[in-house]
Amino acid sequence: MRMKIIFWLAIVVIALTSISFVSAQVIIGVSPGNVNFKDVLRGGYAERQLSVTADSTESVLVGLEAGGEIADWLNFSDVEFRVSRSNPGKPVIYLTPPSDMPNGNYTGYIRVKTSEINGENSEGHAVGNIIAVLDVAISVEIVDTEIFSCAARSFEIESVEKGEDLRISFEYNNNGNIRMKPRLIVDIWDVGQTKIIKHIDMTENDVLPTRKEKVSFFVPTDDLEVSQYWAEVSVTDCFSSDLLTFDVLEPGTLRADGIITSIVSVTWAELGETIPIIVNFENTGAKSIVAQFKGQISLEGRIVDILESEESRVEVSDNTNFTFYFTPKSAGKYIMEGRVFYDNKRTFESSKVINVKPKKSSWGTIWAILGYIALIVLAIVLIYKIRKERRKFF
Repeated sequence: MRMKIIFWLAIVVIALTSISFVSAQVIIGVSPGNVNFKDVLRGGYAERQLSVTADSTESVLVGLEAGGEIADWLNFSDVEFRVSRSNPGKPVIYLTPPSDMPNGNYTGYIRVKTSEINGENSEGHAVGNIIAVLDVAISVEIVDTEIFSCAARSFEIESVEKGEDLRISFEYNNNGNIRMKPRLIVDIWDVGQTKIIKHIDMTENDVLPTRKEKVSFFVPTDDLEVSQYWAEVSVTDCFSSDLLTFDVLEPGTLRADGIITSIVSVTWAELGETIPIIVNFENTGAKSIVAQFKGQISLEGRIVDILESEESRVEVSDNTNFTFYFTPKSAGKYIMEGRVFYDNKRTFESSKVINVKPKKSSWGTIWAILGYIALIVLAIVLIYKIRKERRKFF
């Protein structure tokens, strides 16, 4: 009996050492889990980006397949790509419905799957990795109405040496369902923002529906003198605008630049209280500068105090502060505003609101005292009358 048991145990061990092992080593994830294309124009275009991740430190090959009634409308930026835990895949889905499709809702899916890998493990045994598969549901609404919608943000401008083209860039989102040409209008003002030096109206190449792009425009500067300028930029179709500043520099010149990082003061104060105001400034340029703050404090549009600091040298990447003291003479909403001037330039204007409360009226205390006195007098009169009546009775 014992020999029989030993025999069967030997058979099991031999079988275990020769069996092919199967392991599911990779788990994949896709975001978003489903994709909804709304208001897609017949014969139009739309796109979305997926994020594909894998729970693996090793690189895993992933493939995409389209299915369902919209399979022929779908294309991908990458049909196959590699992902890992630290390196997710970012494929883009391109949707191009036919121009003769009736209006309505259509569905399909994208199948995301890992490729099968066969090999041997560290012990020499055959290993079969189970293919991980995940379906992403796709829904599409086809319409025949053109939608015009966009957004422009994150405007940027770069200082240039004289003769170089000025680069103005921003992020452009085509949120509609038709091709759009970004149109940029620029008014360039002098350093004091008193007059317009140059007006520019430009358009860029088409941006496809649902696409987000970094758009850049280039402006010649041959007609601009060496100085600081202000650029009022607007993308009128998107109702977006911004105010930027830039320099036209002599060739080889180090750029001077600085910003007001904050204005520190109280938001509420009592009438007659001495209020400290601290303006913090940072040299963000490439050379040492001499800086001075100039500003004012106003109440209901009327200037009540002028602020002007001493000049202060600020080294590259250093910070300094300009401190003022203000004693309000009446209650109300005060607005402190100003700029730092340096190297024939100036910062953006910064401001701070200080609300001054009126002093608490002393009339409340006076009326309270008068009320107590009246009560005491009334009590004395009542006591007197009561005693007088008692005497008559007796």
